[in-house]
Amino acid sequence: MPVFTLYSRETSIEEKIDLAKYLWKKYGKDLVLDSEIGRLLALYRNEILKSYKLMEIFGLVNECAICATEIPGGGCCGAGIEDWYDEFILLLNLLLKTKIPTERLGIKDCLFLGPRGCQLFARHHFCVNYLCSQITGVLSPTQLSDLRSQSGKELFLCWELELILRKRLNNLGVGSSPKIQDIPSHS
Repeated sequence: MPVFTLYSRETSIEEKIDLAKYLWKKYGKDLVLDSEIGRLLALYRNEILKSYKLMEIFGLVNECAICATEIPGGGCCGAGIEDWYDEFILLLNLLLKTKIPTERLGIKDCLFLGPRGCQLFARHHFCVNYLCSQITGVLSPTQLSDLRSQSGKELFLCWELELILRKRLNNLGVGSSPKIQDIPSHS
């Protein structure tokens, strides 16, 4: 399994989780009531469900969960993947009523990996897009095309939501790249 590292060593995943929770607590109601965000969240939720349904039909949900949790060194959900997540994708999970895990299943696992796969609903583009050779080898060209097409729809809506969240939070005075040191102490 490859070793994954942070894109930037400036902010830890714990700090990004804290920041996402702060943003959700302080601005979540306003964001959910925003008609454009609400509309996009509903569309995004639907596309994520379609992606999972397609993966389920093709047998990938079970296959990936077994590989990630039962095969030594298996899976693409290794420790460090969680560092690729930013506060906006974590905030999307909170807006979609998904609890963000804070305890790791195993020392070599992604923080978000659970016994049946990823515990997050909104996922990083790598986690949505990546298909190992074992998976691509069992899918027909049509299945692979269908899955990639559906993943693209999901990721496009994620991108749209991240852009609008940055814009709305900036309008609320937060800035487009908030930092953990910018939030009040939550002691």
